[in-house]
Amino acid sequence: MTANTNQEPVYIPLEDVESEHCALIVEKGLAQVKGVESHKVELNNRRAVITVKDNEVVAEAVKAIKDLGYGVSTVKKHFPCWV
Repeated sequence: MTANTNQEPVYIPLEDVESEHCALIVEKGLAQVKGVESHKVELNNRRAVITVKDNEVVAEAVKAIKDLGYGVSTVKKHFPCWV
């Protein structure tokens, strides 16, 4: 379990979210994901913005979006670079 102590937003790129109605469906779905502290759908940017305490919740949020019938184009993970 990796803690997200600085509470930076996580951006999830969305596919097939074409209207306010679709955005509302995704927002309601994200509200049901345990561990998502805040969420909003930016329709113009075609992405969801969430904040979580535990980065593992991001995968659950992506699954929730896909279960609603919408796509997630990519999910980027940041790994520390040890030099």
